[in-house]
Amino acid sequence: MAGRRICAGYYRRYDGKVVYVISLATDADTGEETVIWTAYPFADVPRYCTSSKKSFCTFVEVDGERRAKYKRLTNMKISEAAIERLEDEGFRGPVRKRQRRQLEEEYDSREYQQSLTYHAYAKELCENYNFDRSKYRLCVKEKRFAAITRSDFVKLKEDLQFLDNAMKTVLAEYKDYFQERFVEGLSIRKYAVAHQLNRGSVDYLQKKFFSALALLLKERDEAEGKCRLRKPVQN
Repeated sequence: MAGRRICAGYYRRYDGKVVYVISLATDADTGEETVIWTAYPFADVPRYCTSSKKSFCTFVEVDGERRAKYKRLTNMKISEAAIERLEDEGFRGPVRKRQRRQLEEEYDSREYQQSLTYHAYAKELCENYNFDRSKYRLCVKEKRFAAITRSDFVKLKEDLQFLDNAMKTVLAEYKDYFQERFVEGLSIRKYAVAHQLNRGSVDYLQKKFFSALALLLKERDEAEGKCRLRKPVQN
């Protein structure tokens, strides 16, 4: 596996954790290639990690089955806001190839209601809003489950309707912020410039919004006696 090509993009680890590979670097002393990555969903305060390419490309045994330690999610796309954030941190964004891709190929890598916390759940709903809305509309237009299972479509529809209703009612005070940041795709920096705010103020606004949405998601689950977070692994 030493010759395996590692590109910028999303990868799923054998235990289900998703990471975003930013770039490769070379150890100045040993010459060993190193993978630079960060966990997904992206944290409010960036935390970057490194793994040797040899370790990143190795195989592991899970329940008697040999699996790649990290498997690339070729159809999971990084948002423009995330790219701009990486560039603000001094990293180069992914190099995009100019080629047409089938609609169904673009929509087959998202997992639903698999977050570990309600805050992460809220963040994923917002950051994937345009992606999820496009997938939903494709399914409705085609009158079939395009690149999605029936059970995931139910979760997708449920999440979209809940978020849309929340923005019209309980979270109406955040409606304009949500529209500009997650529908129109403004980065935190561009939103701050547009509203003549400093980045810290926008970060604080975003934390308040995610916390408020997370609380609503939790209250919904408690009212329905159902947990929509990822179930812990049973030993």
